[in-house]
Amino acid sequence: MDMYYLTMLLYIFLIYWFIVLVLDKKGILQRYNISTIGPILMIRTVKGQKLLELLATGERKESLWRLYANFGTILVLIAMVFMFSLILYGGYGTFMMQPEPTELNEPRNWLLIPGLNEFIPMCAWIGFVVALIVHEFSHAILSIVEKIKVKSMGLLLLLVPIGAFAEPDSEQLFGKKESGNKEHKLEQEPVEEAGVEKQEEPKKIATSRERTRILSAGVTSNFCVALIAFALFFGILFAIQPVSDTVLYVYGVADGSPAEKAGIVSETLITKLDGSKVIGIEGLNNALKGKHEISLTVLDKKGKKHEIAVKNASECEGVAIGTVENGTPAANAGLKGGMVITRLNNKSINSYVDFLAFMNHTVPGHEIEVQTGGETFTIVLKESPYYANRGYLGIGVANNPLGMMVVEFPLKGYLEHLRGLPASLIRFSHGGWLLLMVMPILPFSSGGFNSFNPLLSNLYEPVGAAALFGTGLFFIADMLFWIGWINFYVGLFNCLPAIPLDGGYVFREMLNSLLGKGIRDEKKREMISMVIIVIFAVVIFLSIVIMLVGPYAFELYAPG
Repeated sequence: MDMYYLTMLLYIFLIYWFIVLVLDKKGILQRYNISTIGPILMIRTVKGQKLLELLATGERKESLWRLYANFGTILVLIAMVFMFSLILYGGYGTFMMQPEPTELNEPRNWLLIPGLNEFIPMCAWIGFVVALIVHEFSHAILSIVEKIKVKSMGLLLLLVPIGAFAEPDSEQLFGKKESGNKEHKLEQEPVEEAGVEKQEEPKKIATSRERTRILSAGVTSNFCVALIAFALFFGILFAIQPVSDTVLYVYGVADGSPAEKAGIVSETLITKLDGSKVIGIEGLNNALKGKHEISLTVLDKKGKKHEIAVKNASECEGVAIGTVENGTPAANAGLKGGMVITRLNNKSINSYVDFLAFMNHTVPGHEIEVQTGGETFTIVLKESPYYANRGYLGIGVANNPLGMMVVEFPLKGYLEHLRGLPASLIRFSHGGWLLLMVMPILPFSSGGFNSFNPLLSNLYEPVGAAALFGTGLFFIADMLFWIGWINFYVGLFNCLPAIPLDGGYVFREMLNSLLGKGIRDEKKREMISMVIIVIFAVVIFLSIVIMLVGPYAFELYAPG
């Protein structure tokens, strides 16, 4: 999204918020049972109660819902331990390694807001809305099952619907009124008959077990929706095939190179050479022999196809430096991207093969002379982080005369990688579960995935009966992926042992139960449990802050 559309969106949002503030101040919103949290509208209604009762009432239904929530409680506890450990480890790892800031640390990427978060496309809104509706609706159903009044349900609106909510009676659910909580009297509440004195029945207070079931229900439903959506998504993967065996992925372009002058940038896919399919890196270099110009068919990150004519520089000596890693021998010596290496010690370097052959025979501590045009650099090599007892210079060089750094991207292998993910999840491989969590933020060249459209839909096609859906099959797959991923993530995040998250309340119930075996004083028990919960919440908050903000602080206060 470019700056023009971002600016227009900002103006629309500010106008909307101004209107909300005016209507709220004049009491118009309250008249229609609407309250606000900042710019978010909470539209309340008592409609839907009959649907809740239809789904929740009846001995058999109540037994099934309780069984469902009991199983969900186990899931919540497992996810609670997993997420708390993961966030704790993430904060510790960030503090110890002190990495440089990346796109993940940008403020717009801190929240799972589709369109704002650069890794989550606008189509993911449907997953976000589904996650919130399912979550809150499940709380409401279990409240009815446990005979807890649902005061209202409603819609959350921020220009567009962003979710839903349910409001169980807090006095019944937690056993005490929440201070400062406004009662919202809706127009459809029953009215007393004239001359009949209404006698209030004592309100039922939920037991600890009932509260736990109600609180666990939302997360359980998120996980169930995620399971169904992912099952359908991975099923679709067996109904598509690649349009070719391989393409070339450009992960770097040397400054001043023919490719850079022609407008080729990193994260571009090369699908054809002079109208013919690409046959690997060797095929690219063979196609360049004896030609002064070549036509490349490329796909950019947005999936747009371009035909680019690039002048060949095969007659030039040396290899172009594409990237120089900070803190490496090359960077410390002054090598920069765009320089062309012509000699290493006394050996002439005419191609990427020559460069690789020389470096494969180096060892850590080896002093070499690097000649680039008219400059010569003396560099002492470090140990390679990738190969034992191998010298490391710290640069990426072009592996073709056009000045690009490319790798062969196997389309069939990538598809098999995606198809194989469910097997690793079933084996409860921690690597598989972590990969599922980070798939949208990984480049697809590293095994990541966030959508078929627009890029990957050009590289795959439906087969068999699925061909009837055409390119619409990829849209369905994208919707299913984001419904699954966001429900999965919302469920996991809500399991964290920090109030006001569901996991925080479940954790409190669990603590009270454990402490009750040794501490009979209720006030003392509640105070101790609250202290423990606050400590956990602070640790979680600080770990998240370190992961998000830490890299900027480390960069700011780094020596030199």
